[in-house]
Amino acid sequence: MKNSMIIMGVTVILVIFLFWGLIGSSKAAEAGIDCDVGIGDDGSVFCWKWHQNILGDIGEAIDDAWNN
Repeated sequence: MKNSMIIMGVTVILVIFLFWGLIGSSKAAEAGIDCDVGIGDDGSVFCWKWHQNILGDIGEAIDDAWNN
């Protein structure tokens, strides 16, 4: 019983980890986003940590100015 709970817990953690990587890879595919930690060319397969680059900052500033 205890072993099955451990296996189930590890499985849930892995699924969450992979799901987060897929979300990150779709974010990294957008213009203005860079993948910091991932698999593939610039996180094309999985990306677990990403940030907005200077292009994204400029786009956000233009969008804010346009909408206000």
